[in-house]
Order: sequence, then C-alpha cells, then structure tokens
Amino acid sequence: MPLNAPEVDIDLACEHGDPRQIGDALLRLAGFGDACVGAYEELAGGNPVMAQVFRVWVSGGVGAPGTAVVKIPAKRAVDRRREAATGAYAREVEVYELLRDMQGDFQPIIYSSVSDSRLKLAALLIEDLGALPRRYEFDLGLVRSVLDNLARIHRRYWGDKSISSAWWIRNGRRADIFNDDTDLFAVKWEALAGSPRLHPCNEPEVNRVGEFLNSELISVLDQLDDRPPTLTHGDLHTANFMFRRSRLKVEPVLIDWQETVYCGASSDVAKFLSTTLQPSAAVEHFDDLIAGYHEGLGGEVAARYPYHTFRMDVMLGLLGTFANYVIAADTVEEAYDDPTAVNGSLRRVSQNINVLRPLEEL
Repeated sequence: MPLNAPEVDIDLACEHGDPRQIGDALLRLAGFGDACVGAYEELAGGNPVMAQVFRVWVSGGVGAPGTAVVKIPAKRAVDRRREAATGAYAREVEVYELLRDMQGDFQPIIYSSVSDSRLKLAALLIEDLGALPRRYEFDLGLVRSVLDNLARIHRRYWGDKSISSAWWIRNGRRADIFNDDTDLFAVKWEALAGSPRLHPCNEPEVNRVGEFLNSELISVLDQLDDRPPTLTHGDLHTANFMFRRSRLKVEPVLIDWQETVYCGASSDVAKFLSTTLQPSAAVEHFDDLIAGYHEGLGGEVAARYPYHTFRMDVMLGLLGTFANYVIAADTVEEAYDDPTAVNGSLRRVSQNINVLRPLEEL
C-alpha cells in the first residue's frame, strides 16, 4: 500500500516536473539504503494530462536498480486536481497492489509508492522496461499471452462486490466512452465522414456503423452496461503495454491502470484486439483469439457466461470502442499538414470494424 510521506511535496514536484526528491524518497522506502537519483529524462508516449513519467538513473544503494521509472501526477494543477477527484492516482496504486502476485510477470515490479492522502496524489517507483513496444511487435504469440493473462485477472474479480464498492474504482456505466456526452458522437462523425482527408476508413461497412451509432449509440451503451462486471483495465490499447525482454523470450506487461473500471470484460478484449491486430490477422485469427480468451475464464465463469453471449458482447465492445475514438477524434483538418497522421487509433479500429463487420452478427 502507498505510504504517506509528508516530507515529500508531491504537488510541488508535479508543478516543477522534477522527480529527484520524490525519487530519493521512493528509493529509501524500497529499502535501497542511500541510493539516490542522479540524472533523469522525461519519457514521451504517455498522457501528460494525466501523469508525468521519467526514467531516472540511480546511484549507490545495495541492490538498487541502475535505472527505474518515476511516475507522478500531471504538471498542470487543473489536470491533477481533476484526475485526483476521480480517484485516478489512487486507483493505479490500488490495482498494482491487488495484482502484486503478478508483478515481474504480466505486471511491472512496483518498488515503492508514496501518497498525499489530503490531495489524493500518488507517485510510483517502477521497474524500467525500456522503450515502448511498436504495434508490429505484437505477434500472435504475444496477443494470446495478453488474452490469457487478461482472463486470469477477469476471472479472479468476476462479480467481486468489494471491488465495485471501492471509492477509487470507476463506475461501469458508460465506461466505454469514458462518460462523455453521447451527443458528441453525431457531431464528430458528421465532421469526419464529411472530410475525405479525415475520414478514418471510407468503406461502406464503416459508414454503416457510423450511421447506425448515430441513432443507436445509447442502446448499444445500455447493453454494454448490462454485462456481468469484473475488474477491467478500461483503456486496453497497444500503447498501454511494455515488453519484458530477455535472451530467451519477450513477455507483455500491462501498465497504466488509471482508468480501471468495474464493468464488462469484453470491452478490454475488443479494444485490445481492434487497436493491435492488422486487418488480415483479424480476419484469420479473431475467432480463435476470443475463443481462447473465453476458455481461459475457466469452467465456472465460462459456464455462467456462455461463449455465444460473450461473442455478442465483444461485437458490442467493438462498437463501443469505435464510438469512444470518434468522440475523442480531432476534427480540425486545417491544423495538420497530413490529416491522415492524426486519429491513428480510430483509423486502426475502423479498419478492423470493416473486416469484422459486427453489425452482421448483432
């Protein structure tokens, strides 16, 4: 569990964007003696509206790692206050604690953490896993490994009322679109579909999905809200993974639990596969992949959640993922020299929507 550290001003460190004082405190809490942070660099690829992430070089301390990652809340006060109010920083620490037995495996090693209980801020000292993986590195073996580990987590907390009542957990209602205004979908889709340069995938099937969700998004979200709930990651796209690399193997490591939600497991599965697979791989392997995940849920859970029901929920999850990325899309065409370089996740999801054709099954 996080420890209160009144001698460390997390708020000030966030404002200054400097991880050294907090890093030193985290190293002491981790039992690394007189280890301290020397140089550091800010890591790109995260979401600065939610957090700041730094690689730090560690000097001294028996058993201390040569490098580690320090994660602290957002730089702007307005951003960190908003996220703190939703429980985002506590949520991540709590989930890492829940999944402590998976650290060094499907979870990163969390050396230590500090928190400010008054401001609901937290900072973490995390295993340094190197560079973010590229999407093309997710071969079928790694995709299957992710789904197997997801099933382990989902079945463990399936219907767990203690998770549902925790103050820090996100409520499952409308979780697939992060509780955004449903009216935004029609506005954003009209702008995207009306622009040859911004359209994510101008194919009949994708346009049919867009038109369908214009009138049926609330119905889809109602059905997603009605699934059996469990602990889910809530934002399971490719960029929220690291790889633990060794000479013998590469293992996926799931990070960034700030959007954790108590809701239907099929959203994690749908978002991960639709943002990770190439369309050709989706056509050939999608059925086998989701069947393998369902089998991994285990006899009791799988029996209460039949495969045909789960499959329909995955198709609904694909629509929810599509809606999420449409609502979040950038529609200001003039701001970019190459509009095809923006809304990358929406484009990937749309390409998979085009070949998986969820409306045909629903």
